[in-house]
Amino acid sequence: MNKLKGVLPVLLLGNLLCMMDVSIMTIVLPEIQSAFGESLTELSWALNIYTIIFATLIIPFGRLAERFGQNKFVFTGLVVFGLGSLLTGLSPNLTWMLVARAIQSIGAAAIIPTSMVIGLDLNSQANRNRVVAALAGVQGLAVALGPTVGGIVAQYWGWRWVFFINVPLVILDLIVFGFVLPLRHEKTVHVKIDWLGALLSMALLFSLSLGLIKGNTWGWQSTTIVSLFTLTTISFIAFLAWERYTAHPMVDLQLFRSRNFNGASLALVLCNFFLGGLAVLLPTFLTRVHGTSELTAALLMTPYSVTVMVTVILTSLVIRHVNNKLIVASGFLLMGISYVLLGRIPLGSNYRQLIIADILLGLGYGLVAATANILAVADFHGARLTSSQSVANVLRQVGMVLAIAVFTTLLTSNVTHAKRETLAVAHTQVSRLANVTATQQHRLNQKLQRRLNPNSTAVTSTKTKFKPTTITVSTAARQQKAHRIYQQQLLSIATAKAVPVTLIPLSAKQQLQRSITIAVNRKITQRVHQLNRELTELTQRIHQSLKHHLNHAFLNVFGVLSWLPFAAILMVPVFKFRHDH
Repeated sequence: MNKLKGVLPVLLLGNLLCMMDVSIMTIVLPEIQSAFGESLTELSWALNIYTIIFATLIIPFGRLAERFGQNKFVFTGLVVFGLGSLLTGLSPNLTWMLVARAIQSIGAAAIIPTSMVIGLDLNSQANRNRVVAALAGVQGLAVALGPTVGGIVAQYWGWRWVFFINVPLVILDLIVFGFVLPLRHEKTVHVKIDWLGALLSMALLFSLSLGLIKGNTWGWQSTTIVSLFTLTTISFIAFLAWERYTAHPMVDLQLFRSRNFNGASLALVLCNFFLGGLAVLLPTFLTRVHGTSELTAALLMTPYSVTVMVTVILTSLVIRHVNNKLIVASGFLLMGISYVLLGRIPLGSNYRQLIIADILLGLGYGLVAATANILAVADFHGARLTSSQSVANVLRQVGMVLAIAVFTTLLTSNVTHAKRETLAVAHTQVSRLANVTATQQHRLNQKLQRRLNPNSTAVTSTKTKFKPTTITVSTAARQQKAHRIYQQQLLSIATAKAVPVTLIPLSAKQQLQRSITIAVNRKITQRVHQLNRELTELTQRIHQSLKHHLNHAFLNVFGVLSWLPFAAILMVPVFKFRHDH
């Protein structure tokens, strides 16, 4: 019996939960924002801290696992991840949540790279492709599935259960873990730990991740961001110099003599970048621009999640029979077509084109990711296998972090432009309201300026429509106008009859006052109704203009970057031919 049969499901579940929590929060951020009363900028740290710590710890944890026992390391990682999930679900405020998410990410960093090594060590060379495809594929699936699962769970049980749901699954995994993987008398490797290399790699990845994620918020030319990228550069140079010098490197640089590994590394960064772009933008696009519920948005994202899973499985089965370069090239081609379609989604409620683009992206990602993950380990065994997995996992995270940086930067610029365009249209429309006074126009423009603040990076939701300014005329103002007209008419009658006003009969005066009051009130009411109708139509036009411009702001990001997947095909020659590996 294959001794991996009982182990693989345990490893798969742990990987699924850890990677799902990279993206699962994107769909529930609005609910958490309402619960905590925090800005989305502050709340985004709950996403960022998980990604940054996760990426930072992967390489040193991969080596530490060899020394202390890989099974124990993964088991401990599951315990820590489960504890972090419970604490995140119990969070009463943002500070608590940030600490809990950090605990989660520490557990995830202990699980992900070591799981792959355990799976490969327990299996034969002949079945290595299936193991790699299964574990790496489930990681890509989990990132894609995160918003879908988060949307469904939050819809029916609330946002806290997005994290609570991890706890029973982790407990189940821990129970089975003890039966299929030994924790006592486990084989360990007494390797020397490259502590300086670990410190340099952590400084490198921390500064790079933080700089890319917060560059748009803090300003790309700000002192903080420039300092972070300076630290990244210094750490990278120092890391390479030290790893070449030390006898026990944290990452064996001999890995990069393999063409397959180099090609796989680049492919992993790129395919996760393209997948991350969709995961970053689509939930906000659907909920804030198209006004869908979180559940509907989750369901619309499901096709690419399912396609990723199916494609990864099928690719792992046929990879020995099809040229690897052809598979990778086809994957990037499909992702490019997907981005072209995403850049041209119509504004209406027909999401057929979005679903087709979802499926094509899932197909493309599955083809590239499965092949790249298999080729990343194709040439290695032992310690180099561990290093290759650590580096591959870091590169997946780099792809995701790059996606967050690039896509949010382009989106922020587009959203600012969209708000300015909408404001320009709104001001023009307001100026054309002939029956509205200059004071009323000024107040209306101020209200629009506050709602469509171009200096804010937040995406103005089209769910909440503009409340039209309602014009009313008070009873006192009506009486004052009627009295003024009455006095003028009375004077005109007296002049025409060449008599003093005092000689006009009281009954005639009262009749004149009644008729003028009725006429004035009728005219004012008609005018108010007409003005309010015009204002209602104006706000509807402004709302439609905002929706149009925001729709273009999101889709333009995919359109601008649609050339990149096609250009990625040019890196395919880096790989060796299938028959060479």
